[in-house]
Amino acid sequence: MIIEQQLENQTLFFQAFQYAPIGMVLVAINGSVLKANSTVCSIVGLSEEELLLKSVQEMTHPDDLNLDLAYRDQLIEGMRESYQMEKRLIKQQGEIIWVQITVSLVKNKAGEPLFFISQVINITDQKMTYNEIQEKNRLLIEREQRYRSVVEHAFDFITMHNPDGTYLYASPSCYEVLGYTPEEMIGKSGYEFLHPEDVQVGIQDHMAILQTDKQSNKIVRLRKKDGQYIWTESTSSSLLDPETGGTKEIIIVSRDITERIKKERNLQDNEQRYKSLFDYHPDLIYSMDLEGNYTSINQSFEELMGYSKQEMIENPINFRSVVDPTDYEQVEHHFIQATKGFAQRYEASGRNKTGRHTTFDVTNVPIFVNRQVIGVYGLASDITYRKELWKRLEETQNLYQLISENAQDIISFATPDGEIRYVSPAIKSLLGYAPDEYVGKVAIDFWHPDDIVSFINKGILQKTDVDTFTSRVRHKQGHYVWFETTAKIIRNDDREIVKVLAVGRDISERKRAEQELNAAKDQLESFIDRNVDPILILNLEEKVARINHAFEKTYGWTESEIVGLHLLDLPNIPIELKPEAIHNLARTKSIEAFEGHETIRKRKDGVILTVMISSFAMRGENGHINGWAVILRDITDKKQAEELLIRSEKLSIAGQLAAGIAHEIRNPITAIKGFVQLMKSGIVEKKIYLDIMASEIERIEMILSELLILAKPQIIQTERKDIRKLLAQVTTLLDTQAIINNIQIITEFDPDIPPILCDENQLKQVCINFIKNAIEAMPKGGNIVIQVKSNNENPNQIWLRFIDQGCGIPEHILSKLGEPFYTTKETGTGLGFMVSKRIIENHHGEVAVFSRENKGTTIEISLPIASYDEIN
Repeated sequence: MIIEQQLENQTLFFQAFQYAPIGMVLVAINGSVLKANSTVCSIVGLSEEELLLKSVQEMTHPDDLNLDLAYRDQLIEGMRESYQMEKRLIKQQGEIIWVQITVSLVKNKAGEPLFFISQVINITDQKMTYNEIQEKNRLLIEREQRYRSVVEHAFDFITMHNPDGTYLYASPSCYEVLGYTPEEMIGKSGYEFLHPEDVQVGIQDHMAILQTDKQSNKIVRLRKKDGQYIWTESTSSSLLDPETGGTKEIIIVSRDITERIKKERNLQDNEQRYKSLFDYHPDLIYSMDLEGNYTSINQSFEELMGYSKQEMIENPINFRSVVDPTDYEQVEHHFIQATKGFAQRYEASGRNKTGRHTTFDVTNVPIFVNRQVIGVYGLASDITYRKELWKRLEETQNLYQLISENAQDIISFATPDGEIRYVSPAIKSLLGYAPDEYVGKVAIDFWHPDDIVSFINKGILQKTDVDTFTSRVRHKQGHYVWFETTAKIIRNDDREIVKVLAVGRDISERKRAEQELNAAKDQLESFIDRNVDPILILNLEEKVARINHAFEKTYGWTESEIVGLHLLDLPNIPIELKPEAIHNLARTKSIEAFEGHETIRKRKDGVILTVMISSFAMRGENGHINGWAVILRDITDKKQAEELLIRSEKLSIAGQLAAGIAHEIRNPITAIKGFVQLMKSGIVEKKIYLDIMASEIERIEMILSELLILAKPQIIQTERKDIRKLLAQVTTLLDTQAIINNIQIITEFDPDIPPILCDENQLKQVCINFIKNAIEAMPKGGNIVIQVKSNNENPNQIWLRFIDQGCGIPEHILSKLGEPFYTTKETGTGLGFMVSKRIIENHHGEVAVFSRENKGTTIEISLPIASYDEIN
């Protein structure tokens, strides 16, 4: 409504401005003409377009310019509200005209000057007509006489002053207003009664009266006789001397406006308070006309809804366009009720400029003017978050109720002294009681007596408001059930205990499982302590947590000397085997179980032991690894027995090869003997014979060396070897025996076979054993094929195969191969295949036998190639 009134007033103003019978002009602060009506244009003889190119300074007569500018400065500085003066204007052709102007200043809401508005009257004819001037003087005198009577009896006090400001006359009402008698004021300067801060205003007004002879208005404070100051509004005018035309006297009519000033200031303060409340209130405040169009909105409305005040002015927005369609009927109803004079309050959703929805708590209040509703005020609080919280609270309460009524645990509330106020239905299935049978009882009365003592001794809920404890609770049938209970104390704002919330869970099964676990732990402890193999337990930091008695007995160190050491710092690991120990530790941690690694360890007295290492991860109740167990089985005696067995088998092989080797040696000796006889006969050319003799001697030396290797005990030494060269040396040794038996040895080697890591002597023993067995299985002769192939399925292994065309092995005998003293040969011991298989396994390989009766047998061996680190 306020905006409509402003628009209506603006329309009336512009109509009055444009069609006013007097000249009207808007002047910028710098003096340029902003707008002029047709009357002004006719006075100065210019069109409006020409006048807009002019400034007041250009058109004002130089003699009148300074006073005009001084008045304008006073308006800008707030020393006066308006001024009126007569001045001369210079028309475009140089003609001078007289005009009377009345000028006031227009300011914005912040008090900053915007422009001047001037009323212009052409008084040229008046100035030029003497008779009119005389008539005015006469009328002035008559008016003075007529009004003197009024002055004497007027409530406003009227004073007359000399041109210098001295009081010549003071009306009787001065006494009523100021407390001075006329006699006390006459002869004194008017400046003596002005407030010090208003003296300058008085001087400027006085000077303007003298210079312009025109009426002026001012608001100043005057001192009363009691010393207090009152606000006065004064209108000053000059009385001219008919003869000289100069100012003869100054007449001032003053009115006490103290109360008005106070009311205006109170009104301004109230307006500012209202404006501050309206603009800065956190809720949306707005007003609407009777059509529902917004007429004003506050800053919160702008920020939340996205519409600016300028948009409201340019394109009025109706509340119906921002209401959520689902709430339209409700909001429309409440608006209509408000227009009928009834305040309304309701909740509704709105959409802002971007389409975002917000829920509001809305209050509509009718706007009454002269007992008529002219609009509706609105106050809307954003309750979206609050509604969401209520919704969540309701959902939470429903969820808590659902959990409480359907939980498998027993949920209960008790008073500070332990009396049960609520218990969930789960108590029926867990303890046999109906909730009504339990409510009103003291919870501790159902506990096992021993657990009551434990509860008190442990100080449960004494040092903290949340605690967990276990206890046995009596079932309705009389037996006790184990419960784990978490209790929480609920306090009020004064920290007083209001109630105790408890959640109890049946842990009978867990208790039984704990007992079984403890029994299993005891069994494990007993197993570790009484195991004949040395065992040490590592924690997650790879440090020894404990060792068993067998470890102390075997190695000589006590538990106190070993526990706490890192695995790699154990004194039983030889220094040269530290890299191997690091590798084994990594394998132990990377796989679930690690077993069957043969190595050496030393005792405290320095004796070296051969051990077989196995390890496995140890897991806790949560299934996570919490350490490792390492078993170091002493296989020193077993290894010595195996060495004796292998040595015995080697001697046996050497004896069996003796006949063939003797024949192999006899041939070169016969050749040597014949060449010696030739040389004795005197044949001159001897060099060729000497070369042949040397070659035959080297062959004898090589055969004897191979035989010696088999017969002589050797220190086991693992080296990087080419399997093809090793097989070539073996076939050389067995070629003669094969030829004697009408057998041909054929080799099939893949190119680029990588080296293997092996003990050369032991691997030769295996090859000799398998080739010799193949020769013995072929009494009618045939071919023996020796293959060395890459393993396409596993590039880290190679295949070594011995394929014969012998009698084959029956299927029922194949499964027994490798058993000690089991053999299919009349003179065999059954140890050859067992020893060979053990040697291959010690080289981390595998042996497989494939055979068909009367078709032949294939011995297939897989061996790992040497790794990069092993090669280096």
